[in-house]
Amino acid sequence: MAIIKKDIEIAPDRLLRLDLELPMDLPVGRAEIQLLITPKPPLKSGEKPFAGLAGCLKGHPVLAEGGVSLQRRLRDEWDR
Repeated sequence: MAIIKKDIEIAPDRLLRLDLELPMDLPVGRAEIQLLITPKPPLKSGEKPFAGLAGCLKGHPVLAEGGVSLQRRLRDEWDR
């Protein structure tokens, strides 16, 4: 048994075409598939999905000293 999660976009025609690469540990042969669809709220105007935020602070002046140095400095300030 395997649980596979995949974000999809539901098209106006309501047709879903699946092309999934299955884990190698699933045996070849007959199997049953169950589909659970959980709607997600729409993104607000100009909002990016969380994954789209990765790397958005790269090159930001606040991080010029380096992430670890910044964390240490902030922790030292909080410990006072």
